[in-house]
Amino acid sequence: MADRSAARRYARAFIELAQEANTVDASGEEVQAFLQACHQNDGELMRVLNNPAFSQGERISVLKSVLKALKLSDLSSNLLHVMMEKERIAALPDMIEFYSDAADELSGRVRVKVSTAEPLTPQLEAEVRLALEKVTGKQVVLQPEVDEELIGGLVAKVGSKVYDASIRTRLSDIKSRLLNAKTPAEA
Repeated sequence: MADRSAARRYARAFIELAQEANTVDASGEEVQAFLQACHQNDGELMRVLNNPAFSQGERISVLKSVLKALKLSDLSSNLLHVMMEKERIAALPDMIEFYSDAADELSGRVRVKVSTAEPLTPQLEAEVRLALEKVTGKQVVLQPEVDEELIGGLVAKVGSKVYDASIRTRLSDIKSRLLNAKTPAEA
């Protein structure tokens, strides 16, 4: 398990440098692209980069080859080199999560996971985004997912807050009220 406090420190330093270079979103996209490359072929690249059976020099050589192929900026490449040299490349997923959260905060964005029984139509997606922007006061980036157990409606998760407008929850509420209601004979 990667050290989350180290990941947080790398994210903080990286976002400060990206702010100075005015490349916050672009830098985030670059390290995300690198992470995606690491997860291809069942995560083979990430396993190689973390494998102590290879010398650090061999792993850095592999890293350099990948960075060259991806054509990342010097800023992103330097971050990944430092993380590799300090044996912290395993913390990259957590670092990207912290970085993304900080970048969203700086940009006035919020990511909202929206679960629905069926995929959202473009029109409904726009309506949901607009409603959530009014509630949050921020630009909303929807992360839609299908959850067939919902029956209908939707569940939106904004950070730790959940807005549940699903039919499943409404039916559960009705069932609970019916089971807890006093019958006329008890009254």
